[in-house]
Amino acid sequence: MSTLYVEPSASLFKAMQYLGEQSHNPDQCPDRNLMVDSNYSDVSEFFVETERRIAKANRLRNHLYSVRLSFSRDEFDPMQAADQDLAFDLSKEFVESWLKEKKINRPYVIALQADGKSGLLHTHIYICNPGADGKGIPKGVSALKMQDLNDKVTREFMLKHDRSTAVQDKLMANKKQHDHNSMGASTGDCHYGKSKANAKAKDNREYMKKALTNALAQATTRQAFLRLIQQRGIYLNRRANKEDSDLWLRLDGTFRKSLSIEYRGTPGRTATLLGLSLEQIDQRLKWNAKLKQNQNQKQLSVPIQHAHQHKRSKVKFHSLKLVKPKAKVAEKTVTKTVLPKPHLNLQELLNEKYRELIKINEQLSDPKLPKSRREYLEKIKPDVVQAVSELESAFFVGETQKEVWRRKKKERELEKESAPES
Repeated sequence: MSTLYVEPSASLFKAMQYLGEQSHNPDQCPDRNLMVDSNYSDVSEFFVETERRIAKANRLRNHLYSVRLSFSRDEFDPMQAADQDLAFDLSKEFVESWLKEKKINRPYVIALQADGKSGLLHTHIYICNPGADGKGIPKGVSALKMQDLNDKVTREFMLKHDRSTAVQDKLMANKKQHDHNSMGASTGDCHYGKSKANAKAKDNREYMKKALTNALAQATTRQAFLRLIQQRGIYLNRRANKEDSDLWLRLDGTFRKSLSIEYRGTPGRTATLLGLSLEQIDQRLKWNAKLKQNQNQKQLSVPIQHAHQHKRSKVKFHSLKLVKPKAKVAEKTVTKTVLPKPHLNLQELLNEKYRELIKINEQLSDPKLPKSRREYLEKIKPDVVQAVSELESAFFVGETQKEVWRRKKKERELEKESAPES
């Protein structure tokens, strides 16, 4: 029964220290490591190369991935040297198959041990996360996919060496009986499938996405945006954001990529959920502030116009209405066509285009998106972006000189208010 356990590790030193410890059960197994090997000619080269790559990868949190394979006594006898060799070869074949499936090349080291309380054979596998370019493993390490690959490799390996697959078949059958949203039943303390805590992760991400979209449509400042999402019960993960005084800007003044958030134990990032960078979110918030100011100015100007019209005498009004010079009417018509006044319905239309753009970005970020669908979305995306740009500029086309002065004054006030935040 080959069971698998995966966890990230941030310390190469702790991995070296763990493998170099004394035997945990010296009476039964005096040797700590029965076998140690790597994909380098010498194990020491693995640690040197891994340390070099870790020093190059400044932004990676996980430097190593620790994988543990455990074997049943019915499959491999810890006291038999031939079984020890088979268990070690199986572990090495599993790692090579996983690297081949991921289409990557990473330094790794394998240590075969049997000094646990149970006395069973097990292997510790440490895989270096950073590549030669300092970037981590693409799409990370999925324990569920590793378990599926482990079942396949173990079964093929046992059949190739004329060994019974009854234990592994039973384990795979137990795994197949349960859906992927519940804790899979298996022998001992080994479990398959997603945990119950993650069963509602998809619903939690949908909730965060909806809350972020609503906050983006209402807020006019960064502080208001964060306050709105916190009111919906979404936790701002300040530790993941380096606990910096400014969550939006780096020390050099450039925008960060996204904010890390969390809702009921489900993590998320604004860039993934909205499909927008922090700089794009900030531009939308500034646009909301200008739009609100423009609407307030229009509401203030309407009563003044009505009051001015009521002062006119009806006779004078009708007399003016009877005079219809064709040239002047044509000039007014042309002026209205070139300089349209802001319309209240434009905001709803723009919000609809924003939602359409966000939806397109989300679908394009899906690696499983069909090729025909991806080509279609990439074809229509420039038109949607252009429509958003035209709608944004339409609000400020027909401004008078006085309105322009008021708008610029308000912009300066908003910049002064936002200065302490940034």
